[in-house]
Amino acid sequence: MISTRTFRWIYVGLWTLRICFALLGTGYIHPDEHMQNGEVTSGDLMPYHTIRTWEWSAVLPVRSIVPAFATTGIPVWFAKVLSKEHLIQGVHPILLFRLERSAFLLLSGLIDYSLMSLVPTPSARRLGLLLLASSHVMNTFQVRPFSNSIEAVLISLSLLFLRKIRSVKMLDKSYYIHLLAITFVTGIFTRPTFLIFGAPIAFQVALGTFIHARTVTRWLRLVVPPLFTAAGTCTAFLVADTLYFRGTLDDIVVTPFNFLMYNFASQNLAEHGVHPRWLHIFVNLPMLFGPWITWLAVRVIVDSATLFNKKNDKSFEVDVLHPTIIQMIILSLSVLSVQPHQEPRFLVPLLLPIIVLIANTGQLAHVGKTFWVSCSIFNFVLAVLFGILHQGGVVPSLFHLHPLVANASLGTRTNIIYWKTYMPPLHLLGVNERDVATGLVSFVDLAGASQDDFAASLSADDYDKIFLVTPVAMRYTLPPAITGCMELNQTIFPHLDLDHISESIDAGVLDGLRLGVYTLSRNCVFV
Repeated sequence: MISTRTFRWIYVGLWTLRICFALLGTGYIHPDEHMQNGEVTSGDLMPYHTIRTWEWSAVLPVRSIVPAFATTGIPVWFAKVLSKEHLIQGVHPILLFRLERSAFLLLSGLIDYSLMSLVPTPSARRLGLLLLASSHVMNTFQVRPFSNSIEAVLISLSLLFLRKIRSVKMLDKSYYIHLLAITFVTGIFTRPTFLIFGAPIAFQVALGTFIHARTVTRWLRLVVPPLFTAAGTCTAFLVADTLYFRGTLDDIVVTPFNFLMYNFASQNLAEHGVHPRWLHIFVNLPMLFGPWITWLAVRVIVDSATLFNKKNDKSFEVDVLHPTIIQMIILSLSVLSVQPHQEPRFLVPLLLPIIVLIANTGQLAHVGKTFWVSCSIFNFVLAVLFGILHQGGVVPSLFHLHPLVANASLGTRTNIIYWKTYMPPLHLLGVNERDVATGLVSFVDLAGASQDDFAASLSADDYDKIFLVTPVAMRYTLPPAITGCMELNQTIFPHLDLDHISESIDAGVLDGLRLGVYTLSRNCVFV
C-alpha cells in the first residue's frame, strides 16, 4: 500500500506534468479545440482576424456562446482590460494561448476534487487520484478548450452533487438540487449529449428525494423550486444566445435543438466522417482509458449483478453511486454508438466515473506493479503523442509569423499559405482584421489540397511577400520548379503528420518530424 508521503510526492509530480503539458504542449489534437472556443471569443474581444466555422453560423448556430465566454472569454477580457496597448495591438498570441490553457487547467482540478469526495476510503482515494492524474486524457483533452472537456467537468460536478443530495439534511438537499439544476442546463447547452451521461444521475436524484420525502406533496415542494431554477437558467442561455446571434429577441435561438437537428441528418454526419458502430467500444474506449482500466471496468460491470447484490452494504457508494455509474457507461456507449460519427473525445466524460467505479470496489489495491508501470508507460506515450507531437508545429508557426506580419508596413502585401496541416487557429497569428480587410495580409488554408491546386494557388495574385507553411516532408514531393522558389525561413520541431506517414518516412526521421516555414520568391513564382 502506498504511503501518504509517497502519494503526495507522486501526485504533485503528476500535477507539475499536467501544468507543463497545458502551458507548453503545442500538440494539436483536433481543430475543434480552437474553433469551438478560443477562435470565437478572441475574434469577438480582440481586433484579430479569425475564422468562424459552420457551428457558429448565424443562420443555424449549434453552439451556445455562454460556455465559450465563461471559460476562455473571461480571462481574455481581463487580459485585454489590463493590457496597456490593447487598443493598438491587442493581447499577444502566446498570452492568449496560455490564458486559454490555464482556464482549462484550473477546470481540470474540479475533476480531481470530485474524485476526492466520491471515493471515501483514504487508500482507495489516493490510488484513484494517481490513476486519474496519470491519465493522458487529463494532460491532453482536459487542458484544451474542447466542449467535451467542459462536459466532463460538469458530469464530475453532477456526481458530486448527487452525493451531497443523498447524504445531507432536507434543507441542504434543496441547495444542492438547485446547483444540480444549473449544472444540467449548462451541460445541455454545452453539449446536448450531456443528457445521455446525466440521465442516470437525474433518475437517482428523483428517486432518492422521493424516498426521503415519503409523500408526493413534500417531494414536489423539494423538486419544483429547482425546476424553476433550471427554467430561469435556460431562459438566460436562450436570451444570451439570441442576442449574440440575432441582436434582437424577435427570433429565439435554441442551440441544443439546432445541434440535434444537425446531427440527426445523415448527410451532415457524412461530411465529418462515417465510422463503424463498434468503434467507440472496441477502439476509442481502450485508447482513451487504456486496455487495463477498460478491462477492470468491464469486470466490475459483469460482476455487479452477482457480487455486489449479495452484499448487505447500503452505503452511498454501493447502493447509489455504483449502479448510477454503470447505467451511465452502458447508456452513453449504447446511444453514442448508434451515431455513425464516432470520435474518441466524445467519451472523455466517462474518465472520472470509470475510475471512481474501479477505486470504490478496492480493485486498485490488488493490481500490482505491472499494472501501474504499464499504465504509466501507456499514458505517457499517448500524452506525448497528442500533447506534443501530433501537428505540434502548427501553433508555434503562428507564433513565429506573428511579428513578421502583425505590423505590416503600409503598401506591403503579404500572403500566408498553409498546406497539408490542420486548420490554423488564426487568433494565434494575431493579425488585425483591418489589415485583412484592406488586403495587406491574406491567408489561404489549402488543408489537404492536391499538388495541382497548391501550385495554382501560388500564382493566384500579386503579393510582396509569400509565406508557405507545410511539413518539410512535403517539400520532397514538389517539382524543382517550385522547390527552387522556396527559401527556408524556419523549421519547427516536433511536428508529427499522421495523415502523410509515407511521405514523412521517406523524408527521414528529422525532416519527417519538422514543419517548415518557407519564403517564396516573388519573381520565381509569379510569371
